[in-house]
Amino acid sequence: MISVANKYESQSPQTQFLLGGLIEVFRNSDTGQMAMIPLSDVRRLFPLKAGAKSKTLFVRLAPNKQPKGTETVEIVVKGKETFSLGDCKYNVLTVKQTITNEAGETLDQFTALYAPDLQAVLAKRYDEGTKAESVVGYETIKPLAE
Repeated sequence: MISVANKYESQSPQTQFLLGGLIEVFRNSDTGQMAMIPLSDVRRLFPLKAGAKSKTLFVRLAPNKQPKGTETVEIVVKGKETFSLGDCKYNVLTVKQTITNEAGETLDQFTALYAPDLQAVLAKRYDEGTKAESVVGYETIKPLAE
């Protein structure tokens, strides 16, 4: 499990907990909390390898809200590249993640830049291949104590 602290321009700081450093299972911020409970064993996804594909059902939970059915997290490991974070360069896997609801509507889609050596996502790429493409990187990544 990896803990990631981040802050976006107009939002309060948040902490995410990522299974295998890749799949968000809990988020906490001043604006609320959210948990994603897997309905199958997601440990089988790791270690990630180029070409790997998986689909996992989750239930999204939030305080004072009833779940709205299940969501599917589809993961496709597309390839490898080098990514710079600060003064360091990392070999990363490019992992396309698509989250859909029960009706098949896309709720979120991005490419995670996943460093297997750190077992952590260093950045996320949104709107890949378009003029609106953007990369959101992290400043602090640290493993939880075992």
